[in-house]
Amino acid sequence: MKLLNVAKTIDHEKILEDISFDLSANEIVGLVGRNGSGKTTLFRTISGQYYADGGTMEIDGKNIEKLPETRQEIFYIDEKENFLGPYSLKKINEFYRLTYPRFDQDLFIELIREHELPYNLSYKRMSKGMQGLFQMILAICSNATYLLLDEPFDGLDVIVRKKVIGLLLENLGESNRTALIASHNLNELESIIDRALLLKGNTISYDYRLEEVRAKSKKLQLVFKTKKVPDIVKQNSKVVDFQGRVVTALFENYSTAIEENIKAEDPLVFEELPLTLEDLFEANLSQESLMKGIGGSK
Repeated sequence: MKLLNVAKTIDHEKILEDISFDLSANEIVGLVGRNGSGKTTLFRTISGQYYADGGTMEIDGKNIEKLPETRQEIFYIDEKENFLGPYSLKKINEFYRLTYPRFDQDLFIELIREHELPYNLSYKRMSKGMQGLFQMILAICSNATYLLLDEPFDGLDVIVRKKVIGLLLENLGESNRTALIASHNLNELESIIDRALLLKGNTISYDYRLEEVRAKSKKLQLVFKTKKVPDIVKQNSKVVDFQGRVVTALFENYSTAIEENIKAEDPLVFEELPLTLEDLFEANLSQESLMKGIGGSK
């Protein structure tokens, strides 16, 4: 799937602008952004609930909006505006079998039985955990190439959450399918994704491949003799935290030269910390850089 310069305006307000990225086969990608950044709008636009106001979306070179049948390769359930509520799992199953030509009915029955979901119960009478598990079963059994999962772990207890993640990883690992997952649970997300797309300012501001980020980036905790932070730190990092003289900073392009220059400032503490997806989120999506508050006090 390829998106190029996709834009969406709602009620005269730009929600998405110049959205461009590719999704490759057999990868799990995280979509990260603050509340109201446009993650759900992006999913609705890709899935066809909204028409894009600009740009193109393609699957295998075919324009999704001009060839509606290509949307059979996309699975998305809008948690806020879905139609599932009054229907039984049986009726919902029948609908999805008609919608997705490659729907795996044998696997569906197997998973429903394995997880003891009540086939004749209405969706709205199920617990949040059961609904989340059922949605993941539908996603997997649809055999759609691209799964758009909007907060799939939200509200699930730890046991159900592990089941949902296990189902996803087990079944995607056996195919060339791709999942794009929006989640506020960054620790959970980090453990399963290959890439992270950061949505900020109506567009994709960063496209991180986590292995590459960890290879060239470092998170350091530093303490200097005064509260004045050396220019080498301010110019080459994004501060994650600043308490008194203790500075925690993310260096996205760390080098031997930067390290030597920091050590030349004779820090009292120079300690490397584990780098997480949450650090990238804080450093790049915070409303204002913490650097504004650490200018020149002594």
